[in-house]
Amino acid sequence: MRLNNSSVSTSPCGAALLLSLQRALLGEAHPQLRQASIEADPGASVVRLRFEYDGEPSKAALDSSACAATEVIADFPAPWNLDDQHVSVAYPHKLSALAHIAYRRWEPEHAA
Repeated sequence: MRLNNSSVSTSPCGAALLLSLQRALLGEAHPQLRQASIEADPGASVVRLRFEYDGEPSKAALDSSACAATEVIADFPAPWNLDDQHVSVAYPHKLSALAHIAYRRWEPEHAA
């Protein structure tokens, strides 16, 4: 299912971004993935994704995120470009999300 391009006119809204990434992650959320977030930069026509992993991501984790990223950018017509970031943030270190969090794995609360 693709998002209707008319709903993603000049600048995609937060709901369209979240729905796109959540749909793309179905079947692709690798156990090493701690968080996935998304935002749009209308001035630069960039959809930015950040995938945060528990430690250095394995090839399988990176492949899963690459599949999801491809699905996301397919939802947005040109001139939108993709900036996908892959960050190693071992548990229990603090995560650093973009504007909209589409996925966060459950983790026990850690007393700092």
